[in-house]
Amino acid sequence: AFIWSYLKEKKLYLFFFLVVAVILSVEMSLSPYLLKIIIDRVSLFSSDSEELLTILLIPVILYVSMSLILNINFRIYDYANLRLYPKLKADMTKDMYSYLIKHSDAFFQNSFSGSLTKKIFDMATNVELMIRTVNESFFPIICVLITSSFVLLIVVHYIFAIILIVWAIFFIYLSYVASIKLENYSKDLSELNIKASGKISDSISSITTVKLFSANNYEIKRINKSLENVVNADYKVHWQNLKISFVQGIGITMLTFFMLIALIYGRMHGWVTVGDFALVMTLSISILMSVYNVGQQIQQFAKMKGICKQALSIMQEAHEIIDLPDAEVMTVGPGLIEFKDVNFNYKDQKSLFNNLSITLNPGEKIGLVGYSGGGKSTFIKLILRLIEVQSGSILIDNQDITKVKIDSLINQLTIIPQNPDMFHRTIMENIRFAKPDATDEEVIMAAKKAKCHEFICELAEGYESLVGERGIKLSGGQRQRLAISRAFLKNSSILLLDEATSALDSLTESYIQQSLYDLMKNKTTIVIAHRLSTLKNMDRILVFDNGQIVEDGDLSSLLGDKEGTFYRLWKMQMDGFINNT
Repeated sequence: AFIWSYLKEKKLYLFFFLVVAVILSVEMSLSPYLLKIIIDRVSLFSSDSEELLTILLIPVILYVSMSLILNINFRIYDYANLRLYPKLKADMTKDMYSYLIKHSDAFFQNSFSGSLTKKIFDMATNVELMIRTVNESFFPIICVLITSSFVLLIVVHYIFAIILIVWAIFFIYLSYVASIKLENYSKDLSELNIKASGKISDSISSITTVKLFSANNYEIKRINKSLENVVNADYKVHWQNLKISFVQGIGITMLTFFMLIALIYGRMHGWVTVGDFALVMTLSISILMSVYNVGQQIQQFAKMKGICKQALSIMQEAHEIIDLPDAEVMTVGPGLIEFKDVNFNYKDQKSLFNNLSITLNPGEKIGLVGYSGGGKSTFIKLILRLIEVQSGSILIDNQDITKVKIDSLINQLTIIPQNPDMFHRTIMENIRFAKPDATDEEVIMAAKKAKCHEFICELAEGYESLVGERGIKLSGGQRQRLAISRAFLKNSSILLLDEATSALDSLTESYIQQSLYDLMKNKTTIVIAHRLSTLKNMDRILVFDNGQIVEDGDLSSLLGDKEGTFYRLWKMQMDGFINNT
């Protein structure tokens, strides 16, 4: 159904494929018939007869012309393939990728990126093979069986047509039944291959950790265990192939036997000529090879279908977070954020937020603190709609964020995460990702504001330097400053910071702190703070504990409550700092 949704818009090519199959079937039936005529006429005349050349001229020319007709026929087929497959595969790949990236953040956290990539390209690789199998094997053999049976019925005897039709139906049916089990085996094999590929990709992407823990042998054993499962599944596929091929081989022997018996019997009773022998046996051999090929193709088709089914699993899983049918574009004004009776819990875990209600005023700089697991990151994710509330509502400038288009929401927000991701692209491209239409000058200005222009210029290729996968060629602090550059470039109304300076040393942190404060001006800013010293310039601090906001105030008022949670956190960090010093 998925493949047909693309092919139904390409009906002209399907028509070409059908015409090619019909021409091929006519040639496969006509060539043996012309050969029969040539042999029968040769047998009626002596070698020195002058009439022989005259009566053979037309059938010989037609017989020889078949190769030219076939050549033209196959080139038409090749041209149709050329026009169809590249665009078809590209469209499928684009659509699968487009659907995949709309899954929630949780979906990707629970999946190997390597496995997801392999599924997309498995589909693109196998879809052409599947369609070719239908066009090159299934269509032609159906046409060949029809035309060959008609020729045998009209030209020789109905018994040969009956033998051919009954045998073909029986042969193809057995191949189909056997292929059903093969399809299931192939689907299992594809799943195991994808898992093994994902584990290898995961290991390679964390190769530095593998080397730092001298875990080469451990990783090899872990991968080998997955590969053993692949080997066992592969054995099942090949064993099923072997059994199917054995049955098909017996089927070929049976057709040859019955045709020869019928020919001998017909010759003995005078209704089979020498030319009929040539016609029937030539047709039989051609059909044997074609039908046997179909049997083999059914096996391959089953394997490809199993792989494609597994690949399409990413399309069959519904998106967790979607735009409502009547969702509107969000427009952010001053940046008022309101949580109203919000309830949320992670899957299979106890409730985190219970009727949480809080108002963040426009332009406020708000710090979030608390013990790990208290709900700070969840608070941010809910605003970003990386996760959805179970009940209640979150409003931004009086607009329910679940009723606006997700992209329009994200466009009004900027987040600087604690561990920013970088693409294996140039520094210029990585910063410009925040605003794709930005000029080079705008990108460089944003980098200067984030105090990273200097280190970029020191690189051999400057802004055109590749940063490596996930920015591995850069230090943690450099990646963090590039993330801050993105925030300056995007310059949205609401700013979210997950301890944006945590990867920086104290000197660098103080160096860019003023730039961050400039970025926060006239913006509603929410800062998750692990270094409590970051909070000294916050207008307001929210203290989280087990999903509850247990304290809400500015720094001085919270420090004034010697029994409060914030004071205990502050004292613990200050004591740790003094001891370390």
